[in-house]
Amino acid sequence: MIAVSEINTFEELANLRVTWRELWEKTPNASFVQSWDWLRSYWRTYGDKQELRVLLVTLRTKPIGIVPLVTRQVETALGTAPVLSWPKNTFVPFYGAIGPNPAATLSTAFSHVRKTQRNWKALELPQVDEFGNDNLRTSNALRNARLKPLRNGAVAHPVVEMADCWDNYMGSRNMSARKDFIQSEKVIEHCGPISFHRWRPEGGTVGATDRRWDLFRVFEGIRRDAKGRGRRDDRELAVMKDAHSAAVDAGAVEFCSLTVSGRPAACAYNYRTEGRLENVFLGAREEFGDAALTCLLGHMLRDSFMRDDQQIVFQPHDAQRVGTWSNSEVTSIAYGHYAKLSPAAQLLKRRRAAETGDIPVQRPPVKVEVAADEQAAVPANAPSLKVYSGA
Repeated sequence: MIAVSEINTFEELANLRVTWRELWEKTPNASFVQSWDWLRSYWRTYGDKQELRVLLVTLRTKPIGIVPLVTRQVETALGTAPVLSWPKNTFVPFYGAIGPNPAATLSTAFSHVRKTQRNWKALELPQVDEFGNDNLRTSNALRNARLKPLRNGAVAHPVVEMADCWDNYMGSRNMSARKDFIQSEKVIEHCGPISFHRWRPEGGTVGATDRRWDLFRVFEGIRRDAKGRGRRDDRELAVMKDAHSAAVDAGAVEFCSLTVSGRPAACAYNYRTEGRLENVFLGAREEFGDAALTCLLGHMLRDSFMRDDQQIVFQPHDAQRVGTWSNSEVTSIAYGHYAKLSPAAQLLKRRRAAETGDIPVQRPPVKVEVAADEQAAVPANAPSLKVYSGA
């Protein structure tokens, strides 16, 4: 029998830490921001004004998936609208359910949301990899739960794919892009000798747990000097800082920097999972400008090709700055569902429509009923995942 347990306090959620990690490790293309440790840092920063609603889905008492949700208040001209959503983050392109059975997990979780007492007037789910890894599972789960989703917006992230070698990749760039890199390096060298550094800890499993707070302070300094270009607000920075130790222990973070005469000039802070990198921050000191950023990107990408990385995903607001390097993009979709009898929710619905306009559908959604047998797609002899107490 498939069932849902709802967790509304972080004290209860602490008992789920080991189970969450086991499911996270089995999640296809999991990001560090889907980990229990990241949610803990998020909750320490944002939890004072939100309500926690984490849904644990079990099959015959065995946990098969987790859907992390929060309820927060969104201001409208007609008052506040309580909105049920993922934990808010702009660090990575995609978010979603945790575990190896997303179809069963999402379908069961949203059916639970539909049937239980509502503490929300709007449901908003951004950062869905609609036609990629999600493969319409989220929209199908919402439809199956009679929560008809609206497509609220699309966000494109520039990407560098690294299936080829560095020389072929550079050969695929236009001449102006190659010249820009060479000229930027010459401009920076006039200020002094340049050096590229990359710190990529392998995590606690191999004993590499040096936090390198000295590098984090370099990032903070460059962030302050970036004058709004790609800056993180104070709360986002607080989440990053609080989660930094856990990211190091998980081997899920890296820091790249370009120094000029020993002085930090530009840096990038990335989350990483296997061969995929998700850029969280990219910036340069104002005195060095775009030349330092171009130089940093060139060295970082060349080093990633040498390390056999597969992909680097950048922030949407950096599209112009990385445009000459990007050879692909990924697009996330936001879904919304709004209570018809709530004026504030309907006003929020109109606001989202005005913000995003019409979002073209790449292909018509196909409703897929999740049968009981498909929901129960867990081997009969699979070891039981237990909910442990304590850390």
